[in-house]
Amino acid sequence: MKRWLISENGNFYKACLHLHTTLSDGSFTPEEVKRMYVEKGYSIIAFTDHDIFIPHNDLSNGNFLAINSHEVEISEYLYKPNRYHKTYHLNFYAKDRNAATTPVFSEKRVYIGESPKYVTEEMKKTDVWACYSVRSINELIRRANENGFFVTYNHPVWSLQNYEDYAGLEGLWGVEVWNTGCVLEGMPDTTVPFDDLLRQGKDVFPICSDDSHGDYDCFGGWTMVKADSLDYDDVIRALLSGNFYSTTGPEIYELSVEDKILTVKSSEIRDIRVVSDWRAPGSKTHAPEREGDVFVTKIPLKNYRDNYRAKMVYGAKNSYFRLELNAPDGKRAYTPAYRFRDFPELYE
Repeated sequence: MKRWLISENGNFYKACLHLHTTLSDGSFTPEEVKRMYVEKGYSIIAFTDHDIFIPHNDLSNGNFLAINSHEVEISEYLYKPNRYHKTYHLNFYAKDRNAATTPVFSEKRVYIGESPKYVTEEMKKTDVWACYSVRSINELIRRANENGFFVTYNHPVWSLQNYEDYAGLEGLWGVEVWNTGCVLEGMPDTTVPFDDLLRQGKDVFPICSDDSHGDYDCFGGWTMVKADSLDYDDVIRALLSGNFYSTTGPEIYELSVEDKILTVKSSEIRDIRVVSDWRAPGSKTHAPEREGDVFVTKIPLKNYRDNYRAKMVYGAKNSYFRLELNAPDGKRAYTPAYRFRDFPELYE
């Protein structure tokens, strides 16, 4: 029986899950940002202005969805200029379109651009401060998760963060593996934090985003969400379940497993790299076959299954695999990670 890792049914919707507008330090209004992105084929935008949560349900219609969200930054100042200190940047996304406030708000953090003038009396009823520590950040994430929000950990390379800064984080939903703005600033992210958290058994997802502030850092990385419709609940359900992939170019049309063979149908790619949490003998890179305009890659999972079975001897229960699709121009797509323990059919 065929098992779909990205569902067979539904539609793919192109999404930007991180950008800024004139409500904080962006160059364009939410309406202007919507127009720019829709012209480039996007159907979903999460408006993540700094420290100020302003719903944009008025921008949503049958062809476009605004996800209500915001970004919080908690920095290690230590009397250093801004360019030298470490910082946590986290996006908080509302599961409910009708959420009116954020559970992690603090007026003390609102200072960027035009954002202070949007603080309401209702917002002031919440005052949640945080300091630069794993414990404090975990408290923010916990409050968010318990009050209907999910959280992405943003651009750790640009944030000058190390393993000690993120390894202890709990309750994250996503980790940025690509951030267009940071790439343009010479601080490209890597998949190292993403894999480090996966190895710990934390179920996080890979996110490609723009973090755009103007017209120069747009359209570089996005998320393709497979949902039944552009209804807010449908899209949030797809995101939370991992029914998506993130990319800087390559498209995935099908991702499925049948008879212990993983099949990937995609746009033109050079190869697919299987990433797991062990060093496997031989090549872990697989070349596609071209079938018309579609590139089909068949990956036998037996060798990876046997490695997982061997690793179980040493008590490992969180082993996983994920895929990176590499295009001839160097652009890349990232699938979610899949735990081997969730594939009992591989051991029949």
